This record gives sequence, C-alpha cells and structure tokens, in this order.
Amino acid sequence: MDQRKSVFQRGAEFGLPMGLYMATISICSIFADRMPALSWVVILLLVGWPWFVWRVQRRYYVEDDYSSEYATLWMLGILAIIYGALITGLITWGVLHWLRPAYVYEQTQAFIDIYSTMPEFKGNEMLQVMQRAIDSGALPTPFEMVTSMFWLVTFSGCVLSAITAAFAKLRN
Repeated sequence: MDQRKSVFQRGAEFGLPMGLYMATISICSIFADRMPALSWVVILLLVGWPWFVWRVQRRYYVEDDYSSEYATLWMLGILAIIYGALITGLITWGVLHWLRPAYVYEQTQAFIDIYSTMPEFKGNEMLQVMQRAIDSGALPTPFEMVTSMFWLVTFSGCVLSAITAAFAKLRN
C-alpha cells in the first residue's frame, strides 16, 4: 500500500532544493562585488523565487490528488523555506568564514568610501557610526550575519508562501 507522505516530511524533502536555490542567491550576492555579472544572476533568481515556491506547493497539491487545503500548502512552503534557510545559512556561514572572512569589513568600508565623496553625506552621522563600528571592531560576525539572514528569509518566505499557496490550488 502506498502511503502518502506528511506535509512535514515533504517540507523537509523540498528543503534541500530550496536551500541550494537560496544558497546560490546568497553566494552570488557575496561575490557580486568581484564579478558584477553575478548581480544579474541574483536578480533573476530572486524574481524566480516565488515561482520556485509555487512549484513546490503545486507539486505537492498534484501528488495529493488536488485535495490539499490552503493551510497545508502554506505550511509546506513555510517548512521548505525554513529547512532551506538552514541549509543556506550553513553554506553562507562557510563562505563568509573561510572564503570571504573580510566581506563585512570590505562592504562597510566601500559604503563609507562611496558615500563620503558625496557632498550631501559629508559629516553624516550614519557614516560616523559605521566608521566607529569598523574602528572598534563592532562589525557583525559571519554567524550574526547568517542569523539575521535566516530570520529575514524565514519571515519573507512565510509571507511569500501564503501568496503562492493560493495560486497552487488553481486547476489547469
């Protein structure tokens, strides 16, 4: 007898491709300053993210013989995104820790350098605060960056999943 997998199990299974998809976005954005063409990859993948979430939900809906409720599809999306965010966080932490350990410093310094040349930002308190953060070593660590990213992705993914779940139930 073929048993139907629970939404929790399917969410975990869909979390791997979701994590790899989101990790690609993360890695490309980290290296976009060195290879500007990666910015286009990030934009395309971000635009495609709702479609990817919808595709996961739609696949489950079809596998469930079109009987899944909206809340089930929403939960599936949330779970796939949370599991994916965990995978993405691990990969992103590794990249920031081993491959680009000075990334946060480089980006902060580049921001200060660019905006300090603009007359309207001369003496701006934001630039002073950022310079003090660099001077005092108060920039976020890779773990802190990944933790913030996890919560941002999880929250935005919950909202996105709520929207795409409604479209996943539409029949072709």
